[in-house]
Amino acid sequence: MLRSARRLLRKRVGAIIVEFALVVPFLFLIVFGIIDFSRAYAQLNNINSSLREGARYGAAQKLRTLSDIRKEIDRFSSTWANKIDTTYVHCSPNPPDDCLGDNVEVYVQNYPITLPTLGPFIKLTGNQITVTRHVSFRWERSCPVGGGAGCP
Repeated sequence: MLRSARRLLRKRVGAIIVEFALVVPFLFLIVFGIIDFSRAYAQLNNINSSLREGARYGAAQKLRTLSDIRKEIDRFSSTWANKIDTTYVHCSPNPPDDCLGDNVEVYVQNYPITLPTLGPFIKLTGNQITVTRHVSFRWERSCPVGGGAGCP
């Protein structure tokens, strides 16, 4: 009885190694997927927070320009690990370099968020995901309805 149990265990040791070799790639895929998508979510959160901060900054300024808003977004996002490329940041409405209107609308379109580990593995479109985010704040210095001092 003891011999047959030992024989059974000896045969099982090889099977365990084969099963482990079959399961490990899927386990690593899940673990690295969690890590990559967590990093992508952190980048998305940083984009949202930075745009909100830039729009809030623009809403409090008397003269607001796209370059000033971009500088504020760059300053805010550089405090975190994921610095934002401000060339994707735009204002609406946007005559050349100012953000005019009663609202300060700041947005990014097709901003790339990379998946460094899984991107090449699953061949996502260009190894990245693109997002579009839009933030709007009421301009604090806008004219009241009917005009007033200093308003057209």
